[in-house]
Amino acid sequence: MTNLRILSASLVRRAAAVVALCALVVTVTATWLTSSTADAGPRAPRLAPAAPADTAPADDDAPAPRAGKKTITGKLNLNTASAEQLQLLPGVGPAKAERVVAWRGKHGTFKRVADLRKVKGFGYKSLKKLEPYLDIKGETTLRAP
Repeated sequence: MTNLRILSASLVRRAAAVVALCALVVTVTATWLTSSTADAGPRAPRLAPAAPADTAPADDDAPAPRAGKKTITGKLNLNTASAEQLQLLPGVGPAKAERVVAWRGKHGTFKRVADLRKVKGFGYKSLKKLEPYLDIKGETTLRAP
């Protein structure tokens, strides 16, 4: 009889702990959901105000490039580019450029632009950002103003 009481008391404690944990999760989730929707409001796309049709935009109204952003044109051949040329790409510094050159030395040429993801430091997002400037054949025409 004593063992049955001990067993039932143990089960009651465990059930109470599970119920308390569930209540905590529900409370935190509800708080998070209500605060994120109340703060953010409806998720509508933000559009720039339209310029009047009869006026042409002035040159001084054009937004200046953000500091630290590289404005570049042309294509860069991943298989022939030097470390200095690789550093012209946005987000690529000396360390990443050297890793690309070292990867090429160890594994040979890139078969496709997406193979850049095999190099440490180049993930999906950075590849998508750099893809318009990259190629695996042809001449490097990348220029930074």
